[in-house]
Amino acid sequence: MLKQFIIVLIACVMAAMAPAAGAYEFAPIVAQFTPNGSGAARTFVVRNTHDVPVALQIEVYRRSADETGQETREPEYDDFIITPPQLVLAPGQSQSIRAQWIGDSNPEIELSYRLIVEQLPIPYSREEVGDKRVADISMGIRYEAALYVVPASGKPAVEITRAEAAKTESGEQVLRVTIKNTGQRRAILQNPEVMVQSEGQSVTLSGEAVSSINNRNIIAGTQAVIDVPWPETLPVGPVSASISTDFYKN
Repeated sequence: MLKQFIIVLIACVMAAMAPAAGAYEFAPIVAQFTPNGSGAARTFVVRNTHDVPVALQIEVYRRSADETGQETREPEYDDFIITPPQLVLAPGQSQSIRAQWIGDSNPEIELSYRLIVEQLPIPYSREEVGDKRVADISMGIRYEAALYVVPASGKPAVEITRAEAAKTESGEQVLRVTIKNTGQRRAILQNPEVMVQSEGQSVTLSGEAVSSINNRNIIAGTQAVIDVPWPETLPVGPVSASISTDFYKN
């Protein structure tokens, strides 16, 4: 009995995994909009790569971050028109999705959103053992695109507003820095260097020492709290820190 149950369980898992392998494709995953003019609309393409129909729902969320840098989202119903908001694709079928910005025509800072394409659960197949139905296999794949409404002018700018000695949950000694984007556009940090001072001594951290900071995306008007390994040459105690960095040009 136990052996039969295990065989049935494995069959169900394999059947559930099989359709999940690339059921549909969606692109692009990053799109920039101008707040007015022809650039206020963008087109995305979705293609069903599986051998069964795919039902999709498209929604937009306003994107921000909490005080630690963790992404937060709120449903957005007024700033974008999505056409179509729902669709069903036959096997092999492709379709365009149009996103039209209808919000603020002159924002002061870059506005960030998520366009989420979610596969609605449709029963794909029925697994049976003998004359007993075991399970209806359904699955859902989700794509998340980053949307940015870019102001007419402005650039990213970051500063370290707080630096302190801290310990992680595992007891590792770290330098914990709060990096704030004070600019008008997202700041994707490239090749950062962190200058740290403590008790009259100083050290510049770069490369692998600040890998947790490199490539970090801090959207306009938000901040991120990031840990880096404590500099071995500095005594543990009160510190001050500053940052210099390049930005990914997008």
